[in-house]
Amino acid sequence: MRTCNTSPLLMLKLIYFTLRVLEAQQLNVKPKATGYLGHDVILPCQFIQGPENAVVTQVQWDLLEPEGKRVTIIFSNSYFGVNIPDSPLKGRVEIKEQSLIIKDVKMADAGSYTCSVTTFPSGSFDGTTKLVVKEKTVQMHTLPRLIAAGVFVLIVVTMAVTTYIIIIRMRRGSSVRHRTTSGTGGPVMCN
Repeated sequence: MRTCNTSPLLMLKLIYFTLRVLEAQQLNVKPKATGYLGHDVILPCQFIQGPENAVVTQVQWDLLEPEGKRVTIIFSNSYFGVNIPDSPLKGRVEIKEQSLIIKDVKMADAGSYTCSVTTFPSGSFDGTTKLVVKEKTVQMHTLPRLIAAGVFVLIVVTMAVTTYIIIIRMRRGSSVRHRTTSGTGGPVMCN
């Protein structure tokens, strides 16, 4: 009976290579994104190329509703183009590369979004991002800037008013005529 001692070593090398390929080909998504009411938000999704130079053939974004139902928001196919089915986000979404852009964010847009990227020849990859929607408030780091801007405006207004008052006094002073007579005992008149 003949046995091969290189078979387990070869199998380990094959497993190692396969894991490296799968590790190199994945989606780069952020697990959480923050959007602000009335502003645009980008949910990133980027396929990281592996050694096979896989080609992205389709990108699809779905919203996971609270009941567990997946609603397709938008998908882009390299052959058929972009399709935006009826959804609460219709008219406010677009795809840039593989990332989803939601315009004029509303509170109802909060939730979990799944990016599905289909590649050839590597297959499909999914990644989920949770969108949190907040109201835009004045941040503490912007408060000093607002105070500095207010002080600057106050100084400029004070300088303008002071200059205006000085100019008016100068004009009034130049319109007064002084008449003097020299000699003895004559009256002095001022107009």
